[in-house]
Amino acid sequence: MDGEQHRPELSTGHRVTYLVGKHTGRRQLCRRGVVTGNPVVDEGTAVTWVPVQVDGQARDADPQWIAADAIIDVVRAP
Repeated sequence: MDGEQHRPELSTGHRVTYLVGKHTGRRQLCRRGVVTGNPVVDEGTAVTWVPVQVDGQARDADPQWIAADAIIDVVRAP
């Protein structure tokens, strides 16, 4: 992959719900946010990272890079 390839359903403006941390029982913490740019593939690890502006953060805060595999729900931007 060339770093520009990404899951087409993960586009700027889409709302996502993702898992946080490791699964330690029947419950696991989830967070929500908005995709702020194109996903990027780390060639060394083959992990796709998605920049997400986490709900509740200041608008000028840097997005967090979330592993695409941790994203459990995607709602398309209007």
